[in-house]
Amino acid sequence: MYESSQNTTYDDQWYLDSGATNHLTPDLSNLGSKSDYTGQEKITIGNGQVIGINHTGTSYFLTPMSSKIFTLKDLLHVPQATKNMLSVSKFCRDNKVYIEFHTHHCLVKSQDSKETLL
Repeated sequence: MYESSQNTTYDDQWYLDSGATNHLTPDLSNLGSKSDYTGQEKITIGNGQVIGINHTGTSYFLTPMSSKIFTLKDLLHVPQATKNMLSVSKFCRDNKVYIEFHTHHCLVKSQDSKETLL
């Protein structure tokens, strides 16, 4: 679920969201390549507030456990958000991985090799 507040600080960790359709970040610097968002869609957060999307782009990160580079396609820049949210379904589909959830942790694994990547 997305959260928002009026203060300008945010948590810079990334959080998995199994109910999210898209990835989002309040920090424009998280978008490696970006363009202004010209669409009409908005984000509805947990308290029902509707907030705007300013930019869309792509970001990449390397895993500490392997040489796999993960891609966050169509990452939305939403300045009023307070957390970086990663859509589980979109991340898995775009990176050909699955996420294995355990009681106190989760693992990101390759769909092809079943290797633990993160």
